[in-house]
Amino acid sequence: MDIGGNKRMKHFPFSILLIGMTLVSSANALILETMIDKVDLEANLSNKKVGYYIGSFDPLHLGHEEVATLPIIKGLCDYVLIYPNWGGDDYKDRADIKLRQEMLFRVFAHHPAVIVTRLSPQDLQAKLTKPSNRKSQEGKPLIEVTIPGLKFIGIIGSDTALSYHKRPENARALMTGIQIPEKYYNHTIGGLMALPVDSFIVSMRTGDDISCLNNKIIDRPIIAVIENEKSKGQSSTAVKKALKDGKAIDRMVSKEVAKIIDENRLYNDVK
Repeated sequence: MDIGGNKRMKHFPFSILLIGMTLVSSANALILETMIDKVDLEANLSNKKVGYYIGSFDPLHLGHEEVATLPIIKGLCDYVLIYPNWGGDDYKDRADIKLRQEMLFRVFAHHPAVIVTRLSPQDLQAKLTKPSNRKSQEGKPLIEVTIPGLKFIGIIGSDTALSYHKRPENARALMTGIQIPEKYYNHTIGGLMALPVDSFIVSMRTGDDISCLNNKIIDRPIIAVIENEKSKGQSSTAVKKALKDGKAIDRMVSKEVAKIIDENRLYNDVK
């Protein structure tokens, strides 16, 4: 698929996921707090490309898992940091952040290149960046990455990319490296501000057409588009609807996620 005539754009179908599944091993999970405690962040992340994949993950489904791993398998990223929205949104009523974090920790417990964390947006920014002397176009103070050569690449869905195209003013805080204001220290918006990225990977949703983006999220390039054939039609909303209708979700979420949902009686009152 060509989304604007840029032949340098990388575009990968889900089928090649099968080639790289051997990358998933029984290695210890990459927990950011453990890496920090062992003082080996710089040793592991210097001159690396880390995908920053943020979302509600309410609940985490198989499509999310594929989006987190495909950039690693295809060599687009050395690691992917998967980070759940913390909440505080007026228009969202998510499951407790601790439960959604637990889903990530259990699902990626043995993946050698997916990084998980329970750090708040404020702490995440503080551990990986430092204040910069620069300011944004709006005069807001910026931050910069502290680890030499480390670059973050934003990973977002095509629906999110299109929403920012329609309302570009909302993209001003999207992973641009703004110091998080106190009111967003433990907020979804804080997570969107926490880390700076200079490029994006877009995960396509069925039926979306992103040709209007011209290979960019406002002023930053889209370096790759990925499609997940196996997860077409999957969404957190679909999982919740299946639960409401009393249908099985074993083909939509992992066993670990299904167990958390069952143990905590999540989404029983979904409308």
